[in-house]
Amino acid sequence: MERTGSDIGKAAGAGPTRRLRPRGALYAIDLLRFGAAMLVLLFHYFAGYASPGHRLAARFLDQGLLPDAGRLYAGYGWIGVEIFFVISGYVIAISAHGSKALPFARRRVLRLWPAALICASFSFVLLWPFDPRATHLDEYWRSAMLWPWGDYIDDSYWTLGIECVFYALVALLLRISPGRDRIEWLALALGLISLTFWLWGGDLPRLSLRNEQLLLLPHGCFFAIGVLLHRWHAGHRGIRRLLALALFALPALLSIGARNANTAFGMRIAYDGRVAAALFVAATLVVMLAPRLQPLLERRLPRRPVLLLGLATYPLYLIHQTLGLILIGGLLRLGVAYVPSALIALAAITVTAIAIAAWVEPALRRLLDRALPFSVRRRDPAPDRRPNASPTGG
Repeated sequence: MERTGSDIGKAAGAGPTRRLRPRGALYAIDLLRFGAAMLVLLFHYFAGYASPGHRLAARFLDQGLLPDAGRLYAGYGWIGVEIFFVISGYVIAISAHGSKALPFARRRVLRLWPAALICASFSFVLLWPFDPRATHLDEYWRSAMLWPWGDYIDDSYWTLGIECVFYALVALLLRISPGRDRIEWLALALGLISLTFWLWGGDLPRLSLRNEQLLLLPHGCFFAIGVLLHRWHAGHRGIRRLLALALFALPALLSIGARNANTAFGMRIAYDGRVAAALFVAATLVVMLAPRLQPLLERRLPRRPVLLLGLATYPLYLIHQTLGLILIGGLLRLGVAYVPSALIALAAITVTAIAIAAWVEPALRRLLDRALPFSVRRRDPAPDRRPNASPTGG
């Protein structure tokens, strides 16, 4: 993750012909990212661990201990992942502007890999004494190497493969069209592919779910929405872009409806799809209004804590499931009730993620920065200075 937060380009409303330049951190984006991570944590701690399909939960706790109210209300927290994808599209559009392919790819490696390696190692070291199975060795190397297929040491790593495919497509676009700002073309292609998938996918030959994910068929619309929102803020406006945003909202809502139905089936709870859709729309509105909210938030909030929360989102997302089970299971064996156990675990893992983001990850990133070729300092005059778009790394 970059240290200075999610940089924005030109102020909204400026003409599209001028170069987009960093103007500072958009507090609303960093706060939204952290809020989305909290939604995902609450989902797993108070609902997801009760799912019969969870790989590790039954080994560490009695799944019947999760409170009914928690499973009911926290059961919508999975929407945080879809919010991450929108944020990723938004900030990668900033990172790619004016960049070349190799420096862009190099920055993505330095933002994604160090924290993934640290968090996978941390999760493995703490998991192994309590559950010493050989399969965890395979899960560890897949997580540490960002391998796109298979099980992971923490199930949250599944989104990193999707992010990497998106980054690779952006890098390819920069390679074949250097010096031209054509990321919007990629956004339109991804949005239309997702639209086709959700409207007519049932009539097409189906791939495995993981291969469909890695082809961005279900989730391409979320990246497209993020890119188009950035282009709108950069002054590239007009009825066509507005229509594209409205069009790509359709597959996004269809995707959310399908995910809600799957969650309801797995949890055996009739979740209302309108709640998940409303949460997503509200988050998208925050992204839309982020530049306008900036003056108000700057007056009321200190800069450094906000940026640190944004930075901590990525390691927080990567360690929360496995370490949460270890901590909650240990507290339950000590006689602590489930709800306080979950809240203690949430607080402890949040503090751990902040420490990783503030000290551990930057140290490893500096080492890798010196080891990797194609230094951006001389080759790219506009270094990427944002944190990852996603927790999931964007």
